[in-house]
Amino acid sequence: MQLLTWTPIIFSRKGFLRDENGKPFLPKNVFEEAITSAVIFYYTKKDKEIENRIKKYLTTKGLKLKEIAKDVKNIVLKKYPVLDNLKLPEKIYLPEDKIKEEYIEVFDLKEKIDVKGFRTEVFKGTLELEVESPYWEKLKAACHSFAEALARMEKELLEDHPLAEIFYESLLNDLKKWEVPLRLGMWTEVHFKGDLLFFWKIKEVRNFLIKELGIDIRPRYVLYLPKERVTTGWCELKNS
Repeated sequence: MQLLTWTPIIFSRKGFLRDENGKPFLPKNVFEEAITSAVIFYYTKKDKEIENRIKKYLTTKGLKLKEIAKDVKNIVLKKYPVLDNLKLPEKIYLPEDKIKEEYIEVFDLKEKIDVKGFRTEVFKGTLELEVESPYWEKLKAACHSFAEALARMEKELLEDHPLAEIFYESLLNDLKKWEVPLRLGMWTEVHFKGDLLFFWKIKEVRNFLIKELGIDIRPRYVLYLPKERVTTGWCELKNS
């Protein structure tokens, strides 16, 4: 398959990982995390029983921050084991000539201000990689549902920020045409990224977690390249 990076990928503030020979790569878990977030969102939205179980769990006293993502994932995948036998390369190598250092701005969606940005490595280009799954059509549907919901949420929270119109309006149209949309790498700086996206508008859950754990489950920050006027990590997997 081909991976098309429609907007640059960031791995971390320190840049990309490199192997013993100094070759830059993305680890397999970058893809696994993106697909898992999509699956959690999709089946929570699709299955009322799953939604109610997760909602009950997220409003239970004594929650432990480190266990939430794992427990929610288990609730979904026990009933819908669609990540079973998903095969990806351990390391996805990146061509060095497509890696650049860029300035990344951090926009606070709550306060509606740019906060201090940083410089780091970004990758934009096309990669060949082998991906196999017996549940490919289900994963494809999940990735579409999640990516479109995430883009709509960010556009809504950006309000009158120029990115809302300049970037997100066209992105929302484009996503519908992509074969398998993915949000890869570092695109926000919050604990859950998009794992609990379904619940961000459910006041009861959000307020409980703010009170119980002192965290807000909606992504608070988006990372964007002011030079290109895009947010990071929007990619497409498609058959070569």
